[in-house]
Amino acid sequence: MRVAYLLLHFPFLTETFVAEEIKAVRDLGVDVQIISLLEAAPRPPQQLSRTLLPYCWYAPGLASPQLWWAQCYFLLTRGGAYLALLWRLLRCPYPTNPLSLFAKRLVIFLKAVAVAHHLRHHNVDLFHSHFAWLSGAAAWVCARLLKAPFTVTTHAYDLFAKDDLLALVAGEASQVVTISEFNRQFIAQRGVRAPDGISVIRCGVDLEQIAGVNGDHAPANAGPVRILSVGSLVPKKGHRDLVAACRILKERSIPFRCTIIGGGGDESGLRSLIAQFDLTGEISLRGALPNHEIIQAYREHDIFALASVVAPNGDRDGIPVVMMEAGALGLPLVSTHVSGIPELVQHGRTGLLAPAGDAAALADALATLAGDPALRQRLGQAANALVSAEYGITLNAQRLVALFRQVK
Repeated sequence: MRVAYLLLHFPFLTETFVAEEIKAVRDLGVDVQIISLLEAAPRPPQQLSRTLLPYCWYAPGLASPQLWWAQCYFLLTRGGAYLALLWRLLRCPYPTNPLSLFAKRLVIFLKAVAVAHHLRHHNVDLFHSHFAWLSGAAAWVCARLLKAPFTVTTHAYDLFAKDDLLALVAGEASQVVTISEFNRQFIAQRGVRAPDGISVIRCGVDLEQIAGVNGDHAPANAGPVRILSVGSLVPKKGHRDLVAACRILKERSIPFRCTIIGGGGDESGLRSLIAQFDLTGEISLRGALPNHEIIQAYREHDIFALASVVAPNGDRDGIPVVMMEAGALGLPLVSTHVSGIPELVQHGRTGLLAPAGDAAALADALATLAGDPALRQRLGQAANALVSAEYGITLNAQRLVALFRQVK
């Protein structure tokens, strides 16, 4: 079976879960062609993404004659379908920034047509995309022009922040995949699609690769409890609440060290807040790191915390892959009641949950674990068991390939 993955960017540092999935799907014998609609991000790719680059084709830019010849080809051969697809895409709702959204949709449409032209003799059985937004719309265009089925995996950004194309993409897909039961119910309640047309398939993690680096995380030492958070420095990750919670821990004379890994626009604000709370000796911002260094960091800490919140624009986490990785290495998890997170962070079983935006409750959870190594061990073991049972990349890739074959 030949599947074309249409992605907005490949590789992309914060979407290594896509690369993990593609590798696992290829390992199951599926011929995967990766299509990147836009140029690769400037940062060096992770090692896994680097190994997949030979299978990636980049859509031509607006200045390329190849892109414009593709438009002429389909206008001449399937002009009615071409214009109908363009009209439906441009008529979707414009909740904010209509001129910007119009331009983005038009550019993605042109690029999708160029992709369809490139793949017209490649015998693609199925198109698949992550996110029911621009990349999902591109998969829809290609599938319709080449008369093939398409599927889409929805996450969180495309449901809660950029949902203007959700009804089109999810409604037209042969099958919708989503990463949590929370998302499945959300899509069904929106009336976009019936529940039986939505499959929950987790974003998986490579359990063998994680465990094979150096085994489980290092045992707790006699010093301060070590707290780790991994996530882009953006509002939905709730890092400011974590910093505020750390201030409360310090006021309670609970010894701790907190490491935050991730890059983003809120770095200067976080540094100012850390200085304001006199926490420069307790909290370290390490910036964005490659995956193998993040795995090393899991092993060097006692608690994994991510204080997820709903951002002002509605964006929020789904089930962050970093939580799966931390749980796979036996770290107890501390997070919030946001989206599908409670499906992994089961309160009192695999970790502790606090209300989103409640720094005091978050501090209480961290303090509870800081003072009880036996509880940390019990929750960490349960997190490891749950991740091993439900979130392994091989198991979830098998489920995805079975769905692909069913659709094909």
